[in-house]
Amino acid sequence: MSLASGTMLARVDEIPEKGGKIVDVGGVSLLLTRVGGVVHAFINRCTHAEYRLEHADGRLVTQEGRYVVCHAHGASYTLDGGACAGGPCTKNLIRVPVDVRGGVVFSA
Repeated sequence: MSLASGTMLARVDEIPEKGGKIVDVGGVSLLLTRVGGVVHAFINRCTHAEYRLEHADGRLVTQEGRYVVCHAHGASYTLDGGACAGGPCTKNLIRVPVDVRGGVVFSA
């Protein structure tokens, strides 16, 4: 991953509460999620088959305000920790450290 520290990723208010947003920055695709006002970031790759999590039209599927679901085979991951929660995944999403300052999310 080649994402420089301090890179602006998104405004917090662009990330739906109990949902997610995909951002492509510096050649890296990230899944940003927000649960309880806390922002989390993960590499946007399903650990089952290495596909991007969103559909081809950019739609990201979340379930019950707790999970993100991979479009390809239905692997599910928790929004707050990226933990494999169901389907064919066996590993957690890869977490990316972020820093939130003034309502803006930056890579840490």
